[in-house]
Amino acid sequence: MSDWYWFSENGQLMLSMGNEWQCTTAYGIKEIIDLPQTHQLFHLSATECYMFLAEHLNSSGQHFSDAQLTHILINATAAIMFHKPVTPKSWFLDEIESFGFHHRLARVTNKFNSGVVLVLIDENALATCMLISVNLQLNETKLLNQFDLIKVAKNRLEPLLLETSSQLTA
Repeated sequence: MSDWYWFSENGQLMLSMGNEWQCTTAYGIKEIIDLPQTHQLFHLSATECYMFLAEHLNSSGQHFSDAQLTHILINATAAIMFHKPVTPKSWFLDEIESFGFHHRLARVTNKFNSGVVLVLIDENALATCMLISVNLQLNETKLLNQFDLIKVAKNRLEPLLLETSSQLTA
């Protein structure tokens, strides 16, 4: 990862992974604090974040292709490193009796549908999560897209176990 670096192009956060491949993240100028104006190295803390999340996802028992896993990890790392803080929005989701998360993966539900999230930041009673399902309808007019962030109370997170993996379509 020594030749990886963050940069921006047309107001979008990008990651260059050597001469061969570049990835456009889901985050643009509206979501990012300090969008890199020049090349910003993928430094040690970003590498540690990427590897920490990779370990959790790989040990979760979920089946991700290499491309899916890489895309999830790049967006998750970008969100942790650059995303503006998000405010809690628990009211969009149903409370769960037996709540928590397993290998940082959880399902969230409401009367419209359900989706799978990756817990990025685990704080006291709240968790900042990144949607890894394709989308999640929050109400009649609000939709979360893949890799959007939402902060919720932990009692909205249903542990994602292996048998519920059909939601994963990253």
